[in-house]
Amino acid sequence: MEAWRPPAGGKRTLRGAYVRIKPGGSGGGAARPMSMGQAEARAKLERIVRKAPEVMVKVSGKQYGAHHVAEHFGYVARHGKLAVRSSEGEIITEPDRLKAIAQDWAMLDEAMNEHGRERPTSMSLVLSMPGGSTDAETLHDAAQAFARILFEGNHAYMLALHTDTDHPHVHLTVATEGADGTRFNPRKADLHHMRETFAHELRARGVAAEATPRRARGHVQKRVRSAALHLDARLGAEGRRLNLAQLNELRAQSFVRAADQERRPEDVMALARQKQIRGAYAKAAVALAATGKPEDRALGQEIAGFLAAMPPAVSRRLARAREILQSERPPQERRNEPEGVSPPTGADEGRPPPHRDRER
Repeated sequence: MEAWRPPAGGKRTLRGAYVRIKPGGSGGGAARPMSMGQAEARAKLERIVRKAPEVMVKVSGKQYGAHHVAEHFGYVARHGKLAVRSSEGEIITEPDRLKAIAQDWAMLDEAMNEHGRERPTSMSLVLSMPGGSTDAETLHDAAQAFARILFEGNHAYMLALHTDTDHPHVHLTVATEGADGTRFNPRKADLHHMRETFAHELRARGVAAEATPRRARGHVQKRVRSAALHLDARLGAEGRRLNLAQLNELRAQSFVRAADQERRPEDVMALARQKQIRGAYAKAAVALAATGKPEDRALGQEIAGFLAAMPPAVSRRLARAREILQSERPPQERRNEPEGVSPPTGADEGRPPPHRDRER
């Protein structure tokens, strides 16, 4: 299904992984999912429409030089309170041992850095699942398998489990310089395939887990980037706020008051993409109903419910603009509307309705 297509590109082949990125020319490779059999496709469809928990694999930071890497090791080890597992299987709690490994990584990176450029010695990842979807031990086991599949024999890594937050998560720190001279520098496509590999390892351990692109679930609004959230929190601690909600409000108000309410190209593309995705799921539901099998009809009904609950194809800016324009409608018009039902408007097509002041 086109909605499940992974992002294009990628820097390296995930050797031994369940889903691979096929290397291409100098510009990267073309992302190609493994051929999916009918049973596997059905299982994936079931997980999506039943909203199986989505795995998270994200880059949390980069470390430069031995001192920075050692500081990061100290953080993930909670300064000696937690054990850290190395790629060689060593269980480490001593700070001096962690510092020695940081020195080794930095020495290898410096030896291979022919031009003396500033570049990261290591890269840190966080692997997690939504709270309550799995236990810490299973998550840790799946993360270890994930790391072995991607990095064993080439990139050294360190892995630590944290259970002191709302949900368990694993910190995976990877040496960027590989034994074969390759650099670990994942792109968007690589991260997607990493998510798929991690989800597969969790499912192999009995955990319902999925790793679909947001578009496969009908989401149009982009996630607020972690960097923006961290900046907002840091400014808040200083008595200031980035106030992301206020920024969106200003953008929506500007759009509403603009003389020419032209939709941005990305808004038009988002609407077209969601229409295509809705159509693909609808065709799957029809095909399932045509088999005459009770279990297929039941899944087709689940797909219909999934489509009904799919969020509208509008950005946060357009969604807020629609709310503003509807609030400005005359009270008489709002009183005549059936309770709980809002009238169809241009916002249903990815744009807010025309401003009434301009109609008069």
